[in-house]
Amino acid sequence: MKALSMYVWSFLMIVVMGFTSCGDDDEIQFSEEQLAYITKNKEYIWEKKAEKDENGELRYKQVVIGSDTALYRILKKENDWQTKPSLTSVVYLLDLEGKFIDGQVFQEKVENSSFSMNGIIPGLSGVLLNIRLDETVEAIIPASLGYGNSDYSGIPGGSTLIFTFTLDKVE
Repeated sequence: MKALSMYVWSFLMIVVMGFTSCGDDDEIQFSEEQLAYITKNKEYIWEKKAEKDENGELRYKQVVIGSDTALYRILKKENDWQTKPSLTSVVYLLDLEGKFIDGQVFQEKVENSSFSMNGIIPGLSGVLLNIRLDETVEAIIPASLGYGNSDYSGIPGGSTLIFTFTLDKVE
């Protein structure tokens, strides 16, 4: 009987400790300025989702990944290649540049770059899976498919990322 009460006591202690460790300590707390920045970036995505061209067609194509959407539009198409990257491809990009929604550059234009598809942010990977060789693209990546709501290497949390590049080669 004593052994049984010891097991019950141990179980109750584990349950109590489990409940106390499930507090709000892990939630990110944002300043008013950060919340305004995140909101502005989300509004930018919604505006771009609804933007239409001179023919009344949506300007950006949408790639749904999980519970969010990345946007892209083809700026220039050199050939009619059918080659597209896969999740295991290495992609070679020309003139890769990254900007924030206010036009500030966070990634200076790189003439030639290469990336493993499984090593890049989900939003960019999703866009690359939908384009073909020799297409020059503008990709708009929401924070949830980029670097999230925490600061990362000079990129403020909640940032929408805008990349332009040409898909040059796929291996």
